Amino acid sequence: MAATEDKPCALLPGLFGIFVQGLLFSSSMATLLYKKKSEEWSDPGNARSWPTFLMDSSKQFIGFGFVHVLNLVCAALLGSSLEGSGCDWYWVNIMIDDTVGVAIEYFFLKHLTTFFEMLSYHQGIFISGDYKDMAGNTIPKKYFAQLFVWLLCVTLMKSIVVAFMLGFHRQISFVAHSVVGLFSSAEARLMFVMVFTPIVMNAVQFWITDNFIKKVPPQAVGQEIEEQQKPVICNAEERELAYNCCGSKRPGMCS
Repeated sequence: MAATEDKPCALLPGLFGIFVQGLLFSSSMATLLYKKKSEEWSDPGNARSWPTFLMDSSKQFIGFGFVHVLNLVCAALLGSSLEGSGCDWYWVNIMIDDTVGVAIEYFFLKHLTTFFEMLSYHQGIFISGDYKDMAGNTIPKKYFAQLFVWLLCVTLMKSIVVAFMLGFHRQISFVAHSVVGLFSSAEARLMFVMVFTPIVMNAVQFWITDNFIKKVPPQAVGQEIEEQQKPVICNAEERELAYNCCGSKRPGMCS
């Protein structure tokens, strides 16, 4: 049964808002720290150094802070001008940003990196997660260039999400109000929207984003290329069952 609107669900009231900001930051940092330690446990040879990890993470946190402010502003504006409350729209922002939004950011990061690398004559400045020169010295220009690209990705993602929400605001508002309205009080709705949902969804977002914002280990790249180039070996019996593998289309690849 939908909740009775006993009082409005206000975003970030007073000291509770400060507490929420600290809680979100702490939970997101804990997620990344656990991921860093899991890398060291599972693959110590390719684990990132702490300086590299901190630079990777700082890009995420700067982008996260930027989007968080945009989400609060967007939720307040949409809540006052469209259907639903600010809590409804903040929940929508979190759910879309941390799911479809991550895929959009991956798409833009991949293609913008290629574009800017081409413009810079492939100097390696914009390759995400690579902050050092051939001698192993950290190059600040690489970090700031990659931070610029990441903030551009985040901005483009947010623009697409806002356009989507405006285009389908009635349908989205109905879904959001149906979910958030399940809670019986404004305090419960606020806890669900501002604490539970962001902690869970942001942890997922940070974990997934870290996988593609960091530098791919050379060994992993080499293994992928090796797997792609590995010939298919078939014996005489398999040759009769799989002509495409060992017939005239792939000569010289059978035992």
